[in-house]
Amino acid sequence: MGDFVYRYITSDQFSQEYLLDCLDISSEHVALEIANRVEAAIYVWRRRVHSRFSPSPRPNRSTTKSSWEMVKDFMLDGDKRELLADRAENILVSLRQRFPGLTQTTLDTSKIQCNKVASFLKNYPFLVKIVTPLFLSLPF
Repeated sequence: MGDFVYRYITSDQFSQEYLLDCLDISSEHVALEIANRVEAAIYVWRRRVHSRFSPSPRPNRSTTKSSWEMVKDFMLDGDKRELLADRAENILVSLRQRFPGLTQTTLDTSKIQCNKVASFLKNYPFLVKIVTPLFLSLPF
């Protein structure tokens, strides 16, 4: 994401418009690069918020916490990640407003490609059922 952007997103005085004003967004290519980084951060933060809490397999005595302390830390950490993801989404929205012709981010493109493959695989048995008689009827 970039050190400056991360420090600003995590600061108490956050404004997506001010952040975008501070960045050198001289072209659509630079805007797309920033959008890619911000969207990747959103994905990671959201994924960590929704992932299950799993304590380390071998805690030692110096780092062992009570169950309540672990849950409390996890909840605070999750709330902070949710806040950061929301702020990053606001940056992405503002960036798209400034550059309305901005192309799809890498993550969006990957999602579309994966959905196409998944759709094909989902329909594959149906396609085989239709195409097989056609091939069997061809003279060789």
